[in-house]
Amino acid sequence: MLRYPIALSILLAACAPVGREPGVAVRHFASTEPFGRGGRWHIFLFEPAAPRSLETRMALAQDGLERGCRWLNAPRDEIEARTRAQGDRYAATVLAAPLICET
Repeated sequence: MLRYPIALSILLAACAPVGREPGVAVRHFASTEPFGRGGRWHIFLFEPAAPRSLETRMALAQDGLERGCRWLNAPRDEIEARTRAQGDRYAATVLAAPLICET
């Protein structure tokens, strides 16, 4: 059972650009939780799903952003806490980070 606080159906609409690691696809979807002025927390998924350091996941996510999305600088400890909140099973394989994306 997924413990994401976001509806699973949103995953189906996610985009998949490639990050720094060859063969790694990066997808993300917006949560309903705002961040700052105009930003939203996003959940990033990586394929293949494998444990990666927080720094690696952040770099992959930033490199994999599609046109129209901008990374927002949140404190690292807040990104880490939001990522851990996705559940122990996913803490090393997903990333929660704030973005602003044009719709």
